[in-house]
Amino acid sequence: MPLTPFHLGPGLLLGALTLKFLNFWAILFGSVIMDIEPLILIMLKKCYYCSHHGFFHSILGAISGSLILSLILWVFREKLNEISLKFKISQNFSFKNLFFSSSLAWLVHIFFDSLTNFDVYPLWPSKYNPILIGPDIYWPLHLIFLILGIIGGIVIYKNYVRH
Repeated sequence: MPLTPFHLGPGLLLGALTLKFLNFWAILFGSVIMDIEPLILIMLKKCYYCSHHGFFHSILGAISGSLILSLILWVFREKLNEISLKFKISQNFSFKNLFFSSSLAWLVHIFFDSLTNFDVYPLWPSKYNPILIGPDIYWPLHLIFLILGIIGGIVIYKNYVRH
């Protein structure tokens, strides 16, 4: 499913639990930005049932995409830091931290997509997916994502109230 908001759940929890070490913005964007790729592929192919995961749903794509995302976030670091401070969240906006944070979130997304999607190849260019379980777990997995997002939201809220 392209542009599913459910991948924000694991990202939100990961970001909430690592606020002191990783960059929250890089984790949130790194959790979902690659799903623009399926939307574009669906629009170009005009076929929802065709393969719609590509390069950015691979480890090599995660590294490349995280470099691009980190550069964009680094350019906007001052504005993003202002927003973070309004929510009483102190963030490290070094390029290294942005890259590590977004890469971690991106790889988590790819891992979960690899479990359910036949057209995700984490070891691209190889067309082999060593962890594919199948689409039967798609909706239960997304329910778990929703629960993780709620827990992450609660953790962020408690952090905000505590400070």
